[in-house]
Amino acid sequence: MHTLHFLLLKANSAKQAGAASQDLLLDWGNENNWRSIGGIASEDGSDDIENLDGGRWGLSYLDEQEGVPKDGTYFSRAAAFLHREIAPPVILTSAHPDFASALNELSGRLSRFDADHGHTNDLWAIGRDLKHLSELIDSRRARKHGEQIPQFYDWQFDHFGLTDLTEQSDGARRYLVFLDMHS
Repeated sequence: MHTLHFLLLKANSAKQAGAASQDLLLDWGNENNWRSIGGIASEDGSDDIENLDGGRWGLSYLDEQEGVPKDGTYFSRAAAFLHREIAPPVILTSAHPDFASALNELSGRLSRFDADHGHTNDLWAIGRDLKHLSELIDSRRARKHGEQIPQFYDWQFDHFGLTDLTEQSDGARRYLVFLDMHS
């Protein structure tokens, strides 16, 4: 399965951002979890790379996405794409207008679980959905507190999300790197 995960980092060029991404992720994964870098978008739009090393998602991927502005830098458009994914409604097995409704659904599913005869896969699915709610809550809170590009499933590269690596990187500009994670 291929997953798009964004990396936010600082570098002096798009090529340096790609190399820094590879270096920062060097020890993550194994022979069953490989990755490639697709698009690299500079914050000011002056130094972008459509697709660095054959990743599934180049910058032009955003051109095909509904609800993503057609104008602006690829950086701002990628941020809008992330915002779209963390915005309401809450999507679990169905759409919910808010967290209370989603939690109510999960509570009902959990209370109906039969420990003697139920399938443990059902518990796994409830846990997955609770984790998703937790990630959404953290990301939405960060946006509410002024964070332009909130982390979402940070350091969980096999999930759609964003990991902020600006503290571990160096450079004059911020870049969003489109990481194609295969797991």
